Amino acid sequence: MIGSTNHRIEMIGLFEASTDSRLLTRSCGNCSLHASHRSPIEEIKKVPITKRQILCLIALAYGNFCVAACVSLQAPFFPAECDIKGVSSLVYGLIFGIYELVILVASPIFGKMFAYVTPNFFLEAGLFLAGGTTVLFGILDKLSGPFEFTLFAFILRIFEGAGAAAFLTSCYTIMPLEFPEHISFLFALLETFFGLGLIVGPTVGGALFELGGYIMPFATLGSLMLLGSLVSIILLPKSGDYTQSKSPSVFSFLCDAGTLLDVLTIAGCLNLIGFNAATLEHHLRQFSLTPTEIGSIFIITGSVYALTNPLWGKLGEYKFDARWMAIIGTAINIVGLLFMGPVDFLPIQPKLWLVIVSLIIVGVGMAAKQVSAYIACLNDTINRRGYPNETSTYALVSAVNFSSCSAGAFVGPTVGGYLLGTIGYRGSTQVILGFEMLTLLLHIIYKIYGPKPSI
Repeated sequence: MIGSTNHRIEMIGLFEASTDSRLLTRSCGNCSLHASHRSPIEEIKKVPITKRQILCLIALAYGNFCVAACVSLQAPFFPAECDIKGVSSLVYGLIFGIYELVILVASPIFGKMFAYVTPNFFLEAGLFLAGGTTVLFGILDKLSGPFEFTLFAFILRIFEGAGAAAFLTSCYTIMPLEFPEHISFLFALLETFFGLGLIVGPTVGGALFELGGYIMPFATLGSLMLLGSLVSIILLPKSGDYTQSKSPSVFSFLCDAGTLLDVLTIAGCLNLIGFNAATLEHHLRQFSLTPTEIGSIFIITGSVYALTNPLWGKLGEYKFDARWMAIIGTAINIVGLLFMGPVDFLPIQPKLWLVIVSLIIVGVGMAAKQVSAYIACLNDTINRRGYPNETSTYALVSAVNFSSCSAGAFVGPTVGGYLLGTIGYRGSTQVILGFEMLTLLLHIIYKIYGPKPSI
């Protein structure tokens, strides 16, 4: 599971489109995914964005920002709180990871339900549920016993994950329907807002923790997410005119080598994020940093991810091969992982500046991988595999995308917490490095021997 701005959308003009023209845009195949219907000049032509689309973008971007901020805010101080309560690193790794496991299971279920209930409803309800549970998470420090603390932490993270799954699956179903001419760039732009949330979450979370104690960051950012539910109700356009049909089988959808490779690529991105969320704070303790300083370290990858996402998205919009983009991004990640610990077989001692540089490198690589995998999966699904260009297909791709994110984000902190307690942070990074090297090898093999991209 996992998708996020310092960049603005370039708009040539604003106009109000009629209902009939919106329906035509959604129901026909003449969108950016169907190059066979467009001339090379038309493919790179700037298409004006309507007022309806701007309001929709504001709602989707705000929701992505809030979800990311709330899921990441506890990274600088929650592990230390668990230590105080007597909760092991393996258990608090599972507390981080259960959120993603719920998204992994719930996203395909919600995607199938879009044939009967509008994505708007799930988006608004998801923000409300996730925001409410985030606020409640702020009172966990009142529970003195490790069992009670762990039990209620798991319960709240489960419900928060269900809310996030409803929002994210809905968001990336609505996005290609509302922006058929800007799918690549708008995906990257929403990921930029998600990245900004990853920046603000631990930074503001650490500062608010120092200012007002454990409850302050959860109450503040949780309330902002509850506000996001109201914002979505006001700004999102009515979704009754979306073309809807029964969603195809997830199992049959996954029976494709290219799709499975995209799933592996997406999972790898969130695997690394989740791994660091559960383990990096422990690694940074040797540098005697304050909670605010640790929070600042945590924002580095998210900052770079947010800044570079639109650049990769623009490359995708101008038909840069998504498979090559994934290869480049994976190679960049490998370089960052070599020096983040650094790995044991390098004769280098851990240094704070080396951690910072490695996090910057990893942020660039993750942005390339995330954008490339989503675009490759969507293009292949419609152009190569012949799925219909409608809501059910977008919902299916979105559900699989966020299930993949969540699979990686669940494995990352869960396995990371176990590895941290057994072989330490430096040894743990070698396991993640091995996964990235395997992913790179599979991408190269698929690029050489797999089907050629549609033109």
